[in-house]
Amino acid sequence: MKSPFSIHRGWIILWVGFVTLLIAYSIRIGAYSVLLPEMIRDLRLTKVEAGMIKSAFGISYLLFSPLMGWLTDIIGGRKVISFFCLFLGGGTFLMGEAESFITSAIFYFIVGIGASATWVPITTLVQRWFGEKKRGFALGILSPSYGIGFGLMGIILPMIVSRYNWRIGWQLLGGFGLGLIFLNGILLRDNPKIMGISPWGENREEKESPSFSQKISYGEILKNDRFWIIGISYFMISFGIYTIVDFIVTYGTLELKIPYNISSLFITIIAFSGVAGGFILTTISDYIGRKKSLILIQFSVTIGILLILMARSHLSLLITGTLLFGFLYGAIWPMYATCVRDYFPENIAGTILGLFTIFYGIGVMLSPVLTGYLADLTGTFRWSFGLSGLSALLSAFTISFLRYNNCKLEDLV
Repeated sequence: MKSPFSIHRGWIILWVGFVTLLIAYSIRIGAYSVLLPEMIRDLRLTKVEAGMIKSAFGISYLLFSPLMGWLTDIIGGRKVISFFCLFLGGGTFLMGEAESFITSAIFYFIVGIGASATWVPITTLVQRWFGEKKRGFALGILSPSYGIGFGLMGIILPMIVSRYNWRIGWQLLGGFGLGLIFLNGILLRDNPKIMGISPWGENREEKESPSFSQKISYGEILKNDRFWIIGISYFMISFGIYTIVDFIVTYGTLELKIPYNISSLFITIIAFSGVAGGFILTTISDYIGRKKSLILIQFSVTIGILLILMARSHLSLLITGTLLFGFLYGAIWPMYATCVRDYFPENIAGTILGLFTIFYGIGVMLSPVLTGYLADLTGTFRWSFGLSGLSALLSAFTISFLRYNNCKLEDLV
């Protein structure tokens, strides 16, 4: 007899994914953004070099994400996530040992390999464990994980830096990253169907819908217009978003001369406002659709960036722009993940999401180098932030060309 207090396995998968992404984003966004000003001072880095360290992460993330998506479809997310958390935690610990630009870039490249095995496999697994009409809801619950993760870093890491130094911050996070190996290995499961369990929230009509087993080649995927529209939009929004996320603390500290302990809170504001935005906006998207939601969000991101630019050192307006930016930021990544299941068959979801992450990775790789160079060239981040706003606007324009509402196998073959 089933216990009335039993928990559906999907919620355990969601919880493990939540913790994993919380730690992963504490490392990949929180630690980098908050510790960067101290690293620039201590290692005597230029803004271009600081951007190239993040680009090293972007290169490995770009190269390995398609592999992680493919491996998730072939051998399962449990093995993929557990094994590659060794790179996530180990590389992060080594960041605390970096003595130069070169070693920092190498170690962050290793972090990127591990990070590529978190978002794609986790969102793929979570969507398998929840019914079609509950995917936006599930990813809305998952999305606060990364906001809380790097948001807490804006509070915790400055205290660690003031008491110890920036190196200890990296090393502590490295230890947590290594702990994810055991958490995921013990608790994750790959597919509810193999366990004889229906996805949580699945209704009868969904249960009776056919599951596609026909194999689809990369060539067939690349010929599909939806793939390119979503991918190009993904690239543009990632470029625009990470210009702000990577440099807003540095902008506040070095350009606006706002004290470091206050500037570091900008990343916390983005993160915690994103917690609310991620849940609210992704849940709404279940009803009004991903396309409309993304257009509205990306257009509004541009407005948030303009407010940040207009504020200069006017703290209240700067906080308002940062709050709006963060609220919208929290919904963007889970929205693109749900697009995969909305517009493509289930059996290639991991592969598709991995391929989309190439576009994301290019944006992450190019953004800090180009905008960091522009900041060095002009002596201000204002032109860089303006470029990020334009990129967000172009992302909204691109996604407006997206057609179809339901995935059909015949659309790809």
